[in-house]
Amino acid sequence: MKVIVEFLKTKPAKLGITFSIFFPFIFLLIWMTGYNGATERIDQLHVGLVVENTEESRDVLEFLTTEAPFQTILASSKEEALVDMDSGNTDMVIVIPANLQTTLVDGAKSLTYYLNDRNSEIVKSIMEGFSKKLTDQLNIAFVPGAKQLPIQSEIINVNKISNFAISMLPMILGFIPFIALMTMNIQFNIASMIVKRQFGKWELFFGRQLVLASIAIIVPLLLSAAIKMFLPVAASFWQLWSFEVLVFIASICFTQLAFELLGNYGPLLNAFSVPFQLMTAGNIIAVSMLTPFYRDLGSFLPAPNGIQGAMHLVYGGGDVMSYAVNLIMISIVTWGLTVLRIAWPSKATIIQKNLGQRAA
Repeated sequence: MKVIVEFLKTKPAKLGITFSIFFPFIFLLIWMTGYNGATERIDQLHVGLVVENTEESRDVLEFLTTEAPFQTILASSKEEALVDMDSGNTDMVIVIPANLQTTLVDGAKSLTYYLNDRNSEIVKSIMEGFSKKLTDQLNIAFVPGAKQLPIQSEIINVNKISNFAISMLPMILGFIPFIALMTMNIQFNIASMIVKRQFGKWELFFGRQLVLASIAIIVPLLLSAAIKMFLPVAASFWQLWSFEVLVFIASICFTQLAFELLGNYGPLLNAFSVPFQLMTAGNIIAVSMLTPFYRDLGSFLPAPNGIQGAMHLVYGGGDVMSYAVNLIMISIVTWGLTVLRIAWPSKATIIQKNLGQRAA
């Protein structure tokens, strides 16, 4: 019994128990509030509409814009609409052929639905289901009583994922570095406590930053080389490596700030961010379908930007610049706050200074 009491008195044991309680409940709280009613928010999804002849298809266009349970965006061309979908501005593209209404009596015509395989499985499933439903509604509205439905649906998958293993790459590139660097900074914090009596706080801090900078360059280099050697990804080696460096730097700066703010309890703050980062990454469900409070949160966290950027790099299409800028801003702000926190005098320093003044 004595050994249990002594064991539970130690800080690591208390911290471990806190983690065991804190971690599951924080996931429960955040995910249940963030995902609550998500599948009912299909009105937050966006669909690009392309009409090859607006005059001939005016009624069909009006029907889709009023009856479709999505937000519709009219594009001037199929190419423009597909670029928008690649950039993440829309979740599906519908192309209405020029002679859809005028030739229905002569034979079947197809509405073409373009789906992005880069979307989450939930969004793809919703879009596929509603593409068939919308086609059926068009047949009822414009060709009532037809035995053979003249309007057909053609679904084309863009950025098709042929190998399931490839679909795991965005998580490996965007989220796993955060977990790895969070764990690393736990050990680096312990190492800093061991050697802090031998060096000044700034000497120790900048020495640690040089080690972290080396890791942020070398590990992404090895990771990108291994991926390019064995897996078919759309981005070049240099694109992959340079973006992954930003993911590593942002994750390092974000996770080390927690230790400067909370000391040994820093892992709690980092762990607190994990459910937010997974939920707002957009690979489980579209961010637009989350509870409004959570929708823009991912822009301020490393992993969601890393995952979204990696999806563009792995599958092709779209631009990663906005995600890269977010990662740079996260790095600058969190590193700057870390420096300010180190520069801020501790209570012990203030007490020693006051005692010195009194003694003088």
